[in-house]
Amino acid sequence: MSLPLIVLAVLTVPLLAGAALAAPPASPQAPYWTQTPTRAERDAALATAGVRPSDRGHGIVSCKAKADGGLEACRVISDSPANGGFGKAVLAMAPLYHVNMAAPKAPVAGEDVWFSHMAYPEDTPPDWLRKPRAADLMAVWPTEAYRQAKGGAATISCLVSVQGALYECAVVTERPAGEHFGAAAVALAPQFLMKPALLNGQPVVSAVSVPIVFKMASGAKPQPAPRRPDLNPDKGMVSAAMAWVQAPGYAAVVAAYPAKAMETHLGGRATLDCRFDRMGRLRNCVTITEEPKQRGFAKAAMDLANQFRAAPTLPDGRPIDRVSVQLPFVFDPMMMAASPPIVGKAQWAALPSAEETSAAFGKLKLDGAARVKLACVVVQGGGVTDCRVDQEMPAGQGFGTAAISLAPHFKLTTWTAEGLPTVGGTIIIPLRYELKDPAPADK
Repeated sequence: MSLPLIVLAVLTVPLLAGAALAAPPASPQAPYWTQTPTRAERDAALATAGVRPSDRGHGIVSCKAKADGGLEACRVISDSPANGGFGKAVLAMAPLYHVNMAAPKAPVAGEDVWFSHMAYPEDTPPDWLRKPRAADLMAVWPTEAYRQAKGGAATISCLVSVQGALYECAVVTERPAGEHFGAAAVALAPQFLMKPALLNGQPVVSAVSVPIVFKMASGAKPQPAPRRPDLNPDKGMVSAAMAWVQAPGYAAVVAAYPAKAMETHLGGRATLDCRFDRMGRLRNCVTITEEPKQRGFAKAAMDLANQFRAAPTLPDGRPIDRVSVQLPFVFDPMMMAASPPIVGKAQWAALPSAEETSAAFGKLKLDGAARVKLACVVVQGGGVTDCRVDQEMPAGQGFGTAAISLAPHFKLTTWTAEGLPTVGGTIIIPLRYELKDPAPADK
């Protein structure tokens, strides 16, 4: 599908000069490719990777263009569901793509190109409700580029939730490379809001590609640092979908739901910009977005913000009070009577190691591959409990019990990029264990 190109022009005084709208293709395939996989080749790659025709998901691959139009240095940049086979299938298709290096706006040798396979059927595509303002771009404009009055561009590929929030965003192109405009574009995602796609009249998850241009006006002079350099993605912004020590659960979000909005079954959304203190608590939160306005959703988000706590130190060793977070909140009227609870799509913060998996399954007799699906409840801190075997193949040989023994090694994010809790929700954990023949000894 095609979506508007967001061009926000910045004058020497940082004000919004205008928004030029265009309709670029959702991927570079039309102007770029002289060769793409046939339908049969695509279906074969998906089948080989274990993707069924009914499976929903996507894989996105980024490569470097060669002078002759071939591709090299290909890598998977987005794969959903994780290890579902889409990323593996799309990567296998790389030799079947060839770039038309003579086409208008074609890449030069060494530049990034990308291609994808999206399996999200829809009758009505998503559409925009809100796009960032000029001030929003100022907050995330890469610091050094801003000081030098330098612009850039990036394209991000995201999923759109059934509530219209963007999540699982990946940078597919960035110009100029290494200037952090891709990270800046991803940092804007919590401020987007869309009408969700529809299938048979019901909201469904869909995929969109969003090109964003950070454009300085002609003759713009170097600027001082942004007013909020702490928000800058190259200066310390963390994802809301992080491994929180504590985060509101499903019951807490329902309890915070604005009373009048609940009575009228009104849904809403708010996004906060917050800093951390040294203990990992949120402080100095301000409302960035609230839709619809003045219906209590921003206040509910502020109340819930008091329930978040992060570890004092980030995984890279930096103190947590050196970074900021843009925290989205979604209030869905279906939460009032939903069973099972409406929760977000969690990301893995930790998984069992190969050694731990082998220890659990290794003593069982296996001919081929074992597949188990566990259904577990997410608890504070991201651990799982109350696990039960939802599916087991082969059945009755102990593989389900072995899978349950791995439960202490799973850890998930407890808030999601689309603004929903995971604590209190049920997560389906698919596992596949296969014995591989040992590598032949060196002669």
